[in-house]
Amino acid sequence: MSDTYLRDSREVYNSERLHLSLAGSGNPWVVITPLRKGLLRALHDRASLTDIKTKFGLSSDDVKKELTPLIDVNLVIKRGEKYLPTFLIADASETRRVTNHAKTIGRSLAEPLIKFWPKIETAYLKLSLSSKYSLHDLGFMLVGGQILDIGLLDALTRDGTLITPAPSRPSPDKPKARYYFWMIEGDLRDLGRYGMDETDLPWSNWYFITFGQNVINGTRNTDRDAIEEACSNLVKTNVVATPESLAKRLKVPVFRREDTSIWSKVTKECTGDLVKVYLEYDQILRQLFSTLQASIYAPPSFAEFFCWYDHVAYAWAINELETNDLISIPTQRFTAALWHCANQARGVL
Repeated sequence: MSDTYLRDSREVYNSERLHLSLAGSGNPWVVITPLRKGLLRALHDRASLTDIKTKFGLSSDDVKKELTPLIDVNLVIKRGEKYLPTFLIADASETRRVTNHAKTIGRSLAEPLIKFWPKIETAYLKLSLSSKYSLHDLGFMLVGGQILDIGLLDALTRDGTLITPAPSRPSPDKPKARYYFWMIEGDLRDLGRYGMDETDLPWSNWYFITFGQNVINGTRNTDRDAIEEACSNLVKTNVVATPESLAKRLKVPVFRREDTSIWSKVTKECTGDLVKVYLEYDQILRQLFSTLQASIYAPPSFAEFFCWYDHVAYAWAINELETNDLISIPTQRFTAALWHCANQARGVL
């Protein structure tokens, strides 16, 4: 491929401002390249093959060669002579509109949690860690990560009004893949400021989890990367024999089965009210989606849109809780723990 393409493509679509996210189970990343991100962005604009060839300096064969892997993993479909994305893509103006809209609902999500706070405190005092750590300190993980992120998404999936089961997107290496996928044009924080990562541990139903920001001011959160790498190395080298010994080496709290069982119950109570907040905005959210180009070329992508929207909105809810001095966000912008998760599905939509 020519250097001309590399120069011109950056002028047409800056791939560094095109950000992708996934929720569910699958691996489309193996077919994503900067060039294909640009092509997907062009398809969002309904560019014809002639337009694409002109903008990117590619031949017809080159275009088809680049789009075929995206078709193979069900991210692009060919209809007649047109190629269309099958998932949500938002251009810069759409991204700005959605993220601004999410501020109001994010703050609305914080309101029932603030009212529910005495019950959250009561549940917290039953945890084995409560004598060592305060809710103010662990609230970012327990309320932000477990209630507003994982717990709310699970509750929305169970409700089924705004989030339907993730679409099937089989690929040769992942024939049972089901996931939501979305691409936005803007800053990385426009995907949602916070997120949960987890690592399977060698002990049944145990996970190493981190919650917070992966990127700070445009650069990787090296502290978060470092502790995740340290955990991986300790497990691989068999240096630690128990969850407790791993937690001691990593200097993180341990949430045992009794703790996570208690927190699961309070999470379900809280998320019921959070789902109600979203249901009150149901028609407003669907109207917002109808203003996006994706609603035309990929009408089934509303749930995908909402999954993105929720990640943006709950970040505002977390900030509202911090403003009310109910939780503190660590200076490293993330927190970590060992978590026992018996009889709970992880990361499935």
